[in-house]
Amino acid sequence: MRTPVRGKLTAVAIALGVLIFVSVNIASNNSFRAIQLDLTQGKLFTLSEETARVLNEIDEPITIRLYFSKVMGEQSPAHATYFERVRELLEQYVNLADGKLRLQVSNPEPFSDDEDSAVAFGLSGLPVNQQGDLGYLGLAGTNSTDDQEVIPFLTPERETFLEYDL
Repeated sequence: MRTPVRGKLTAVAIALGVLIFVSVNIASNNSFRAIQLDLTQGKLFTLSEETARVLNEIDEPITIRLYFSKVMGEQSPAHATYFERVRELLEQYVNLADGKLRLQVSNPEPFSDDEDSAVAFGLSGLPVNQQGDLGYLGLAGTNSTDDQEVIPFLTPERETFLEYDL
């Protein structure tokens, strides 16, 4: 027969166990965030030494604008997956550039300011529905002296060349 005290102790022990589990997860998430391990066969997520050197030699702030239409991702999971890959790689670049690289991610919906910006940079859109709305997956980089570089459309078929393209 269980006593009321034993039942309370069991409840307290379970609550403490859950609290410790959550605390360890939060602490490890914050502590190990910068540690990355690339176990892919082709080392897809390991940056080359040349890329790291280029990022360290940036002498003025650069803004990279990554455009991705969410509706395109809904229509094409391959594009959604590739967008995530591009975004993660650009975030690595931002972390290595010591504050000299800034990333802006935009969802250029039809008739929005973001779509106008994408068009102004010369990005190429693909039709994503019967109404003729365009979906975008491209980027534009600008510096403080109005120089710009544009990749009009990032295609998943060039994933093996992504680091080189960027």
